[in-house]
Amino acid sequence: MHPTTRKLFPLLTDPKKSIKEKLDGLQGAYEGQTVFILACGPSLSEYSPEKLSELMKDQCVMVIKQALDFVNGVSDFLLLNSWNFRRYDFTGERPVVIKEHGPKDPPVFLGSDIELEVPTPSDLQDQLALSKRFDDYTFEKSPLRPWGPGVLYEIGFYLAYHMRVKKIVTLGWDVGVKNSPQMPHFYDTTSPEVARILKRAKAIDDVAERNKMLHEAGVTYNRPKIIPEEVDVCAGVSGDWYDWLKLQGIELKACSSQSMIAERIPRTRIENELP
Repeated sequence: MHPTTRKLFPLLTDPKKSIKEKLDGLQGAYEGQTVFILACGPSLSEYSPEKLSELMKDQCVMVIKQALDFVNGVSDFLLLNSWNFRRYDFTGERPVVIKEHGPKDPPVFLGSDIELEVPTPSDLQDQLALSKRFDDYTFEKSPLRPWGPGVLYEIGFYLAYHMRVKKIVTLGWDVGVKNSPQMPHFYDTTSPEVARILKRAKAIDDVAERNKMLHEAGVTYNRPKIIPEEVDVCAGVSGDWYDWLKLQGIELKACSSQSMIAERIPRTRIENELP
């Protein structure tokens, strides 16, 4: 955990403080720093959890969902939405949990320190990846989140900008695989025990009851199918994100040997980007 996060932790985790107070505390707090954002793409496995935890110690680290498993105890922020959800058991210093939800999302069973809302979009063109209205959704303008799609586009990049970092380094930002209804993740292998739990869950008709059973078992639930063209859309807008962040004075780099993001986004290794 970064020293600044440790200092802000009492404010950010205080249930009596408002979202505005917490966002105000984060604004500019990491000026000039580097933030590492770990996503769940297969390239995350290019590092072992042991090696990555060693490299990320005392750095500012945002993790998206199950990427926490690689740096549990040394991460700063855990970014979640209602999809591909799971129970998280924290070890060492727990991260600040930032979770977003939409009004029609299925139930999940984990509290958060900062709870954000994604209003129901009225049209597919409302996707940020299509509209590219990046300026409209900074945290200074509103805590409401756009439909990205994806936590990285809805929270991650905006939080880094809000914190006024100078550099973003991503790992596991692979976007996906063309012509697939599923988004690939590093954790996609299903063990026999998990398969048995999922089979039992199918017999439960009530969504809340079924999700609670899966949550308590530590099994990922609310696994969505993606829109067929979503991979191309998310990959295509990556270059626009790079350009927008550059205009804000933020350098964006990616660690991945298999990502579909824009070629103009520089590739690197974690070891080369440590302060």
